[in-house]
Amino acid sequence: MKLNGKIAIITGAGKGIGREAALAIAAEGATVAAVARTQSNLDETVRMIRDKGGCAISLSHDLTVGSEVQAMVDTVIETYGRIDILINNAGGYPSEIYKNIEHQAIKLWEWSENQWDQIIKTNLRIPFLCMNKILPIMIQQRSGKVVSVSSRMGRIASQMGAYAVAKGGIITMTKTAAIQTQEYGIQVNAVSPGIVDTPGQRVYNHSVGQDDISMGSAADVAQAILYLLCDAPKAMNGQSIDLFTTV
Repeated sequence: MKLNGKIAIITGAGKGIGREAALAIAAEGATVAAVARTQSNLDETVRMIRDKGGCAISLSHDLTVGSEVQAMVDTVIETYGRIDILINNAGGYPSEIYKNIEHQAIKLWEWSENQWDQIIKTNLRIPFLCMNKILPIMIQQRSGKVVSVSSRMGRIASQMGAYAVAKGGIITMTKTAAIQTQEYGIQVNAVSPGIVDTPGQRVYNHSVGQDDISMGSAADVAQAILYLLCDAPKAMNGQSIDLFTTV
C-alpha cells in the first residue's frame, strides 16, 4: 500500500468526490480524518472505510471559520502527531443561489454582494484557511502533499460567475503554494474536473432543467487525486490535471 502510515485530512468528505477520495486514500493504507459539516454523512464515510479494513475518524467543522479549521488541525495533531496529506475538496454552489435560475447562469451584474461573498467563502476561503493552518506543520516536517479540487470552470472561459472565479483562484493559489513550499519537500497540485456526478450536481442539474446532461465519475476524480499522491514525479508541482474535458 503506497500511503501506509500516512495521515490524511480530506475536507468535504461526507459525500461525492470527497467520499470517493477518502475511500481511495484509505485503501492505500492512509489514516483518514474525514471532515465536513454534516455528521451523519461523515459517519457513513467512516463506516465505509472501516468496513473495508481502513482507519478513519470523522470531524464535523465549519471550515469557513478560521478557529474551526485550527480546531480540526489541533485534533489531528493531538491524535496522530503529524499531517502528511491535505485534500482540499470542500466547496459547492449553494442551492439557495440557483433555485430561481431558469436555464441560464447568473450574470455578473445580477449577483448580490452576499451571494458573491458566499461562493468565494465556500470555495476559496476554505482551501486558503486549510493551507494557512496546515502548511506550517508540513514545513516543520519537511514533507507533505496537498491536492486541491478546482474545476474546468476555473480553467476556461465560463459563465459561472463567482464559482468560476473561486475555482480559478484555487489554481493560482496552488501554483503560489507550490513555489513557496518546494524547498521544504512539499508537493502542491490540483485536479480540475468537468461536470461530476455528485448529489449536489444532480440537484443543480434538476434546478436548471439539465437532468440528462452527461457527467463524469467522482471515483475517477479520486483516482486522479491518488495519482498525484502516489505516482506523480516530484517535479510535478503547482500543476492541475484536467478531467472530463468533453462533457
